[in-house]
Amino acid sequence: MTIRSFDLLQPRSLAEASDLLLKHRDEARPIAGGTTLVILMKQRAVHYPYLVDLQSIPGLNRIAKEVDGIRIGALVTHRTVELSRLVRNSFPVVAEAFSTIGNVRVRETASVGGNLAHADYRLDPPPALLLLKSEVTLFGPGGSRVIPLKDFFTGMYETALEAGEILVDVKIPNMPTGSKAVYLRHSALSANDWPCLGVAALVSKENGRVRELRLALSGLAATPVSVDGLEFVRDCSFDDSVLDRILGIVDEQIAPFYDLRGSEWYKRRMARVFVRRAIAQLESQA
Repeated sequence: MTIRSFDLLQPRSLAEASDLLLKHRDEARPIAGGTTLVILMKQRAVHYPYLVDLQSIPGLNRIAKEVDGIRIGALVTHRTVELSRLVRNSFPVVAEAFSTIGNVRVRETASVGGNLAHADYRLDPPPALLLLKSEVTLFGPGGSRVIPLKDFFTGMYETALEAGEILVDVKIPNMPTGSKAVYLRHSALSANDWPCLGVAALVSKENGRVRELRLALSGLAATPVSVDGLEFVRDCSFDDSVLDRILGIVDEQIAPFYDLRGSEWYKRRMARVFVRRAIAQLESQA
């Protein structure tokens, strides 16, 4: 099926792109890699008379090292993140999460900003990025603003982006000293399909004692979940009683629903399996 005709607008700056989005409102959408938007337009599921091409704006396709972390531009592709030596050395959990998306052809085209702005509840990158307390920079009519990624997702396919705003980059702070992190996904259908669920876990230790546990999950609610209430694990060991308490907290904070990849019951069971597996993997690396 062919795409209905549209005008491709090519701004040269964020300010110009914002003005175009604000001018055309619901008749316009930004396009970066286009791996999702183009498919939806081909299927006639959506139509926008105007597409604002972010590829024409310089400077959005860089990964930059900063004193307190790294900054990934919105137009950086998944494949670039996956293969980046800087990301792999500093944040291997992030490289791992991006490496699991679709297939190489998709990852060579799809962009970091487009992935997050799409706000699908099954996305692979958000758990790893939430785990590290990442922030996103947004640019709009009022200028730039920075918000925690956990506040960016507001509902299924809904974000905190306001009229005329564009996601510019993602800032990932340095990992805590003595910490390790892992991302695991469970595919109920094919390996290239959307995951049934994704689990990211981080454990920080000092002198062999647990200082912090972080967990973030996708596919288990309308938005990715950053688990709260895990402070009690400090100075604990991950014995059965502690793990049961952790799993109980996770179960209270997720809200899975039926889709082609599993029932609510199945997803809750798999969440328990993969949280346990993620913690066990980190313990084995200690």
